[in-house]
Amino acid sequence: MVPRNKMPDVFLKERYEKDIKYIKITDVYTPNYNQIPITPKFYSKYETGQFDEIDLEILKELKYAKDMLPSEKRDWPETTNQIYGWWSQPLVELNKMDSRFYFPKLESEITKHGLNMLLVKNPRNR
Repeated sequence: MVPRNKMPDVFLKERYEKDIKYIKITDVYTPNYNQIPITPKFYSKYETGQFDEIDLEILKELKYAKDMLPSEKRDWPETTNQIYGWWSQPLVELNKMDSRFYFPKLESEITKHGLNMLLVKNPRNR
């Protein structure tokens, strides 16, 4: 019989041993390209395993879809999110000499804080 004051130690030891036995910690996740997928798509005509012939029309469409930006493929944005980056030229030319419209921020709060921390670490740089 285990004394009452030693009970938590025995429980924690048993718990630790079970964790070591049943839990495997993985810190690198890479796909296994040599393994066949567990659930193939039975309805797909492309997963038959026959790669002798390549349809050049499909290959051309895939390359077109992959290589071109949406603004190069279409004249107008299709979704609301595409509107934000569709027209990249400004509507009015920016005059950098006009301080009413051009006022760049030279330092932000986080860069000031970072510089102060660096100076505190190395007092010779003050």
